[in-house]
Amino acid sequence: MIFITAIWPIIINTAVGVRNIPEDYRNVSRVLRLNGVEHFVKITLPAAAPYIFSGLRIGVGLSWLAIVAAEMLIGGVGIGFFIWDAWNASMISDIVLALIYVGIVGFILDRIVAALGKWVTRGTTTA
Repeated sequence: MIFITAIWPIIINTAVGVRNIPEDYRNVSRVLRLNGVEHFVKITLPAAAPYIFSGLRIGVGLSWLAIVAAEMLIGGVGIGFFIWDAWNASMISDIVLALIYVGIVGFILDRIVAALGKWVTRGTTTA
């Protein structure tokens, strides 16, 4: 379930990134007579990397939400179960605390992926 939740934003953003590669890059590849692997490694992957990392950021956020939701449904352990158990016991303060925790962890995960993306793409953006 988590994989299915996270994969679609990554695939869609990767496709958009590959589609938006400037024609000049393709022309340079033809002039340099790069083979398929060289074209992928030197042209396609670096040009699409900012889009890929944007998809990863969205995918990580969605997968974190899916994990919490799955824990609510399955029960037993985890922050999702804690929230559901607190809801059933009407402990609003525990619910608020758990939601703050979910938000903080989600924010930290987003910042980690953003920093990794900035490092890998050397600070380039999709805009």
